[in-house]
Amino acid sequence: MNATEILNGSFSETGKEYGYDSVTAEFSGFREFKIKWRRSCGWAEFEVSDYVNDAPREVLNGLAETIFSRISRQTRKCYPKEMMEWITSDEFVKKKQPLYLMRARNITRSSAGEHIDLALSYQRLADLGLVNFDNDLVLRWTKQPNTKRIGYCSVLMKVVVISSVFDSPDIPALVSDYVLYHELIHLNKGFDPFGQRHGIDFRVLEHMHPQHEEASEWLKRLKLHI
Repeated sequence: MNATEILNGSFSETGKEYGYDSVTAEFSGFREFKIKWRRSCGWAEFEVSDYVNDAPREVLNGLAETIFSRISRQTRKCYPKEMMEWITSDEFVKKKQPLYLMRARNITRSSAGEHIDLALSYQRLADLGLVNFDNDLVLRWTKQPNTKRIGYCSVLMKVVVISSVFDSPDIPALVSDYVLYHELIHLNKGFDPFGQRHGIDFRVLEHMHPQHEEASEWLKRLKLHI
């Protein structure tokens, strides 16, 4: 069987356990890892990220079980162990990260901007003991100065993107350092798609940055929100 047939089998078999007579599933080339679905009485259609098109059958079974339990309101807190281990492995990052970067069109090809190098920002954060250095991490600027989404990361792909609005001689590097640190907290907390993004524990870590207050004041002054 090919990959799509295996995917269909996993989702169809699991769907029957949840009362769905007709289930189809196919791979789609989303930039992010995600699953989309349409459903009605007795049938469901799924589009599944092609980042898992080479996943073992047990991983796809776990994915199907998690999704059906959620859409049936029998909520699971996370994916099963087999899927988590596969999708957070070093091998997964090495194989999928280049494809993710190719699909991310509005990002630069280097960590170095016109005025600030995010690699140096990362090194400063590591020197402060705030983050652990990871050679697989990719840092990029947006090509256009995005003011609505000033930073984001893909935990699975180990990619952090910072808005080029901060790559300016008029804004001190401490601000982009702080925004980068914010995204690295997400990265270091690990893959948890159903968890709380900015809980109390996250805010505690965020306040550990020695220039938290100054950076926050700069963001307010610039009318930007992290």
